[in-house]
Amino acid sequence: MFALASAIAVLAVAAAPLKTPYPPPTAGAGKEPTAGSGRAGGLSFRPHDALATYDSISGSYVLYLTPKPVACTTAYLAPVPYLTVSIVTAGSRLVVGRPSLQRGSKSFVQVGFYVARTHYYSVQPGVRLVLTRVDAKRNALWHGRLTVPKTQISGKNYASFKGTFAARWCGRV
Repeated sequence: MFALASAIAVLAVAAAPLKTPYPPPTAGAGKEPTAGSGRAGGLSFRPHDALATYDSISGSYVLYLTPKPVACTTAYLAPVPYLTVSIVTAGSRLVVGRPSLQRGSKSFVQVGFYVARTHYYSVQPGVRLVLTRVDAKRNALWHGRLTVPKTQISGKNYASFKGTFAARWCGRV
């Protein structure tokens, strides 16, 4: 009977999706402000506000770097242009204090440059995200640095960004 119960427990764990652990443990001591600039699709990006969220459907964290403050529940309606930073960890904890992992389709950071409400450019290769502070307390700030190297998208259009952020933690949205 014990062997059968053990086998069922192992199967249940193996079938569970590899979502990023939630909530994240508090780590790091970063103090960066929200600042920086970039370009994509002929538009300039200069974020002045930032949010950190957890998408329970995909099991990933999403940062929003926006030109103006937005509510946690409507971050996807931010005025364009804005950036999203999706952090997928394949079940591992968030990396704090050093660059986030880029391992193909399992662990990666991807940046979406929203140039219109329904149009964005997505960049994954070469993206460098360093979270310097993560805190899951209500309205706490996540701090870090983001660099997207100049990446040609189509013809002469390209995307790039270099900056820092102090993102207000929203939790699950």
